[in-house]
Order: sequence, then structure tokens, then C-alpha cells
Amino acid sequence: MNPIQIGRERFTKIFWEIVSGKTNEAYSDAFNDLMAMESYQNTLRLNADYKTGSLGWNDVEDVYKLVRFFEPSVIAEVGTFIGISTMTMRLAAPHAVIHTCDASNALNVSAAPDDLLFQYPKKTSTQMFQTLADKKIGVDLMYVDGRLQQQDLELFHKIVHDQTIFVFDDFVGIEKGVVNAMMLESPGRVLIYPRKGRKTAVSLPFTLLQFVPQEMT
Repeated sequence: MNPIQIGRERFTKIFWEIVSGKTNEAYSDAFNDLMAMESYQNTLRLNADYKTGSLGWNDVEDVYKLVRFFEPSVIAEVGTFIGISTMTMRLAAPHAVIHTCDASNALNVSAAPDDLLFQYPKKTSTQMFQTLADKKIGVDLMYVDGRLQQQDLELFHKIVHDQTIFVFDDFVGIEKGVVNAMMLESPGRVLIYPRKGRKTAVSLPFTLLQFVPQEMT
């Protein structure tokens, strides 16, 4: 018997159509807040010890929509910098717990007190993951904007569960996002490519795929 086959490119198109279609209204409602957030975060750049690139506006949209769609309760982020991605995820998930680390900088990225935001300034991803493992904290969504290390992967069995979603920045060419995604390839996951002209990719566990008679609107 011949199986039905669907390639990554076709599935990528379907994935983004579903995610975007279900979150367009929320994104439109949050647009002004996202603009104000980005403006504030950019004021932090002058105080950074190590200055690098930050999330572009198209990818702000995609990160917001991903987090809004999946509604994770616990988020871990590798690579805080000035906090554009951090605070984008906060706006998308106001009640989520966010853990975020930056090996090079020690900026307080929240403009207001946030008891659910835990920053790890001047800490590596391995150090943050070890803390999460020690506290038995499971991660629902991990946003990766830094190069993962082998030591990180060795801790994943303690903090990653069968529905954890990985989101990768800089998925282009041979940049770190591609390397990170390849490190996390497994038979139980499907890799979602970025939308055209963007750099945000997703590793989705098959446990979050459901075939239904009729899609909910």
C-alpha cells in the first residue's frame, strides 16, 4: 500500500495558515502595544555590554502569533539581549512564566514589575537549564536565539516533555537557528520552515497534531 506523503514545505504552508488565521485578530488588537514595546526595548541597547542584532518586525509578528496560538504556561528563552522577543512573548501570554538568560548582558528588560519573569543575567543556557532541572520545572515552549551546547541537550530530558515546542530564530543559511534545529531533529517531531522573508522556524511534536472531521473556527 502506498502511504500519503506530505513534505515539509507543504506542511509549513498549512501550519502558518492555521496559526496566523487563528491569531490575526489578537495580533491586530495588540499591534500598538507591540510597537510601544519595541520602542522601549530599543532604548536599552545603549546599556548593553555586548551589542548584537535583535528580532525584526516580521518575526515579532510570528513569535507573537505562535505564543498566542499555543498558550504555553512555561516559556524558556535562550538569548535575552534587549528583550524584544521576551516582551513579545509576555504580551502574547500575560500569565505565562518566562525564564530567559543572556550570557553577555545584564539588562532588566521589563518596563514594569513582573513577578512571572525570571531573568538569568550573565548566565549561560546550560546554567539556566540546570536551575530549571533542579527545580523540576517543565518547559512548554522554548525560544532559542543562541547556539545550543551539548551540555544543554543532556539536561533536556529533565525539562522537556512530549508536547514541548521549540522556536528558532535565525533559521537561514548556516546560521545558528539551522544548527540548533538540526541538533533537535527526531522522529517524533516535524520541522516547520519560516515564512517567506522571515527567520522564525518551529520544531513541533507530533503529539500536538490532531486529525479532526471538521476544524474549529
